[in-house]
Amino acid sequence: MVSLDEELAKVQRQLHVLQWRARDITERALHEALRRTELPGFTGEAVQKIINQVLEKLEESPFQMTNYASKTSGAAIIRSKTSPSWIGSGRVFWQSLPLMAYMRPPEVILEPDNHPGNCWPFPGSQGHVFIKLPVAVFPTAVTINHGIPAAAYHADSISSAPKDFAVYGLQEEDDEKGTLLGEFIFTPGQAPGQTFQLKNEHSGFIKYVRLQVLSNWGHPDYTCVYQFRLHGDPSHDGDARGKLSA
Repeated sequence: MVSLDEELAKVQRQLHVLQWRARDITERALHEALRRTELPGFTGEAVQKIINQVLEKLEESPFQMTNYASKTSGAAIIRSKTSPSWIGSGRVFWQSLPLMAYMRPPEVILEPDNHPGNCWPFPGSQGHVFIKLPVAVFPTAVTINHGIPAAAYHADSISSAPKDFAVYGLQEEDDEKGTLLGEFIFTPGQAPGQTFQLKNEHSGFIKYVRLQVLSNWGHPDYTCVYQFRLHGDPSHDGDARGKLSA
């Protein structure tokens, strides 16, 4: 028998999906309506500013899905299976201004404080982070947050943002392969936090998750990850959804 908590979690996920569908439809409609308006002196930059303001309001939804990749909930980084941090000059830049006098550890991506510059940088455009979850979870979606409001994006912050990335679910720490849960593209200049529905509908419960960044938006030295969130359903005694499929 399905519990009330499970039913509420299901409704919450459905509301979140509807929110993102509404966001996508709203963005397209705004682009088209403002394109047709062609008001004198109404530049493309002004149009994008209006769109960004509307999208940021849509982000202020009370229906937030539980984050199982949260440090406060007990999630932890497995350092031995995670890419090294970028050391470089010891600074990450935004709008050509240095924001960090020292490197943040990968644990920062498990925390909610993601103001500009408070990110985990790794060298180059490809890297990965291995996360131990506080409980076994049936994964349904992930959220990548780049920590910078759309209206404040600058070339520096865009180029260091993740672009192509993949998410893998694992049951054991020693699992070298894992199960691919989906490959996605993060698009800077839209909402800072972007949620992606996982595509492996036949996966079972996972105890570990690996975020694999495959490319960034052009920065030659490092890539910055601000926050990674994993959403889904926690396991319950006697749950019959089975093990993670290969």
